Amino acid sequence: MTRLLCSASLFALATLPAPSYAQEVMDLDVITVFANQTETALDHTGASVEVVTEEDLKLAPTTRLVDYLDTLPGVSVSSNGGLGTGSTLRLRGLSGAYVPVLINGIDVTDPSSTQTQFDWGSLTLGNIGRIEVVKGSQSAVYGSEAIGGVISITTAQIPDEIGTQIDTNSEFGTDNTRSATVNIGTRTERAGLSFGLSRTQSDGISARSDAGFDEDDGFDGKRLTFDGYYDVTDTLRIGLSGYALDADADFDDGPFAAKPEGGETQTQTRAIRAYAELTTGTIDHSFSVSRFTIDRTSTAGGFADPFGGTRNRVDYKGTWHASQALTLSFGADWTREEAMTTGAVYDPVTFARSGSASTESDSTIAGVFAEALYAPTDKLDLTLSLRHDDHSDFGGATSARAALAWRPLPDLTVRALLSNGFRAPSLYELYNPTYGNATLDPEVSRNAELGVEKSFAGGARVQATLFYTEIDDLIQYFDPDGYLGPIAGGYNQVTGTTKTRGLELSGAVPLSDRVSVSGAFTYTDSRDALDDPQLRIPRYDLALGVQAQLSDALRGGLSVQRIVDRPDDFGTPLPDYTLWGANLAYEITDTAEVYLRVENLTDQDYVTSGGYNSPGRSVFFGINASF
Repeated sequence: MTRLLCSASLFALATLPAPSYAQEVMDLDVITVFANQTETALDHTGASVEVVTEEDLKLAPTTRLVDYLDTLPGVSVSSNGGLGTGSTLRLRGLSGAYVPVLINGIDVTDPSSTQTQFDWGSLTLGNIGRIEVVKGSQSAVYGSEAIGGVISITTAQIPDEIGTQIDTNSEFGTDNTRSATVNIGTRTERAGLSFGLSRTQSDGISARSDAGFDEDDGFDGKRLTFDGYYDVTDTLRIGLSGYALDADADFDDGPFAAKPEGGETQTQTRAIRAYAELTTGTIDHSFSVSRFTIDRTSTAGGFADPFGGTRNRVDYKGTWHASQALTLSFGADWTREEAMTTGAVYDPVTFARSGSASTESDSTIAGVFAEALYAPTDKLDLTLSLRHDDHSDFGGATSARAALAWRPLPDLTVRALLSNGFRAPSLYELYNPTYGNATLDPEVSRNAELGVEKSFAGGARVQATLFYTEIDDLIQYFDPDGYLGPIAGGYNQVTGTTKTRGLELSGAVPLSDRVSVSGAFTYTDSRDALDDPQLRIPRYDLALGVQAQLSDALRGGLSVQRIVDRPDDFGTPLPDYTLWGANLAYEITDTAEVYLRVENLTDQDYVTSGGYNSPGRSVFFGINASF
C-alpha cells in the first residue's frame, strides 16, 4: 500500500509543469547537431532531444556529470560506489551497450569492455560546454549499438567573438575531494582554438556495502581536451579535436575475493579526430578520420588483468541543399575495432582463481547512408533516414527511421517517430576466453514514440512523450552458479522479445523574473522475454528543481529526486529513496563568483547497485573566474 500511495503521489507531482533542468531544450531557436545528419532546429525534428548548456552545468547540484544527466527525462543511472567507480547510464531502460557516447565527435565507447560502452564514473563537469541526449533508436544515423539513443558531449567551446577568454574553477569538499579546471579559448578572423585541463582527486568512500568493507576507495583523474579549426578559404575549413584521460581508481573486489578491498583500475584514454569541411555550390562536404585507444589494467586478488581497445574510423558526408524545402544527405563510413580482453581462470577442484587468460580480436564495419529532410509546408517537417552496414562477422543490416514534426499552432509541436536498429555483439561477448560465446547473433530492435510540446504565455513549457522499444534475441550474461558464485558463467542469447515502454513528462515554469521551477518525470516498464523486470531500472523517476536570483549578486537552487520501485538486484533489495541537493553562488565581481554546493542534503542512505555504497551528505566550496 505504501508503494502504491507513493507512486500515486509521483503521478500527481508529475502533472505539474516540471522537467529537465536543461530548460533550453524547449527553446524553439535551439539547434540540434546530432539528431539528424544535418543541423536542425529542435522544433523541426521528430526525435526526442535534450540539450544541456554550459550555463545549465554551472547550476548543476552534482560533482559527476552522470549524476546531473540522471535528472533528465528518460535517463537513469547505477554506480558501483563513489567517484571513479564503474557507472552505467541507461536511456529509456536500455543500458550503456545501446547508447554510443561521442566527445568532440569521437566515439569514446570502450571496445574492450564487456559490452561496448562508456564508463561514466570518472567524468566530472569540468571542461564541458554542451551536451545533446538523443533518445530512441538511432541506428539509421549512427549504426550498430545506437538502439537506445546517442549522447554527444562537446568540451569547452571556442568563443563566439574574436578574442581570448580564460575560465577557471577550483573546488574543495567532502572526502578530501579537490578539483581544478582551466579552459582557454581564442578566436581570430580565420581560426579558433579551445584548450582545457582538469584534475580531480578524492579519498572517496568504501565502494562495497557488505560487512567488513570500511577502506575508502580513492580516485585521481586528469583530463585534457582541445578543439581547433582554420579557415583555409571562405569555403574550406580544416580542424583537429582531441581528448585524453588518465585515471586511477580504487574499487572493492567483492566478498568472495582473496583480497576483497585491494582492487585498483588504471585507465589511459586517447582520442583524436582530424576533419575537413568544404562547400561547393549547393553541396557541403565533410571528411574526417579519427582514432580512439584505451588501455586499462584491473588489479585485484594478486592478479593484474590488462584490457585494451582501439577504434579507427574514416567517414565522408555530403549535404545537398536541393531547395528551401528539401535537404538531402548521403555518405559512407568505415570503422575497425580491436580489443584485448582478459578473463579469470578457475581451479576446477577448489574453484579458486588460478590465473588469467587473454585474447585479441577485431572486427570491421562499413556503412552507407542517406537522409532526406523535407518541409512540404511551414508547419510540417518530415525526415527519412536509411543506412546499410556490412559487418565483417555478421554480414549486412539495414536500418530505417521515419520522423515528423508538426506545428499546428505556433506554440504547439507534435512529434512522431518509427525506427528499427541492431546491435552487433561486442568483441568481449564473442571472444573473451572465459565468458565469450562465438555463436552469438546480432540483436534487432523496433522503436516508436509520440510526443507533444506546448508553450504558454509567460514562458511556461511542458512536454510529454510516449515511447516503446522491443529487442529480439537479447544478449545477457548467465551465471549457472548464481551471482558471484565460484563457477564462471558466460554470454548467451535470450530467445524472445524484450519490451520497454513508458512515458516522459518535462516542463519549466517561471514563477517570476527571479524564480523558476523545472523538473522531469519518467515512467518506465522494461521487461525481458519472460516478463521479468529488467535490473536497476526504476519504474518511477521524478526530479524537481527551483532556481532563484535572491539578489543582484546572490543566486540559489534546491533540487529533489525521487526513485521508486526497482526490482531486487541479484537478490539484494533496492529500496526507494529521495535525494535533496542545494547550492548558493555569490558574484564577487562581474567575472568571479564563489559557491557552496551540498549533495545528498539529508544524508540519505541509498544504493543504485546491489551491494554497493553511495556517498552520504557532501559539501563543496568553489570559485569560478573568467579573464
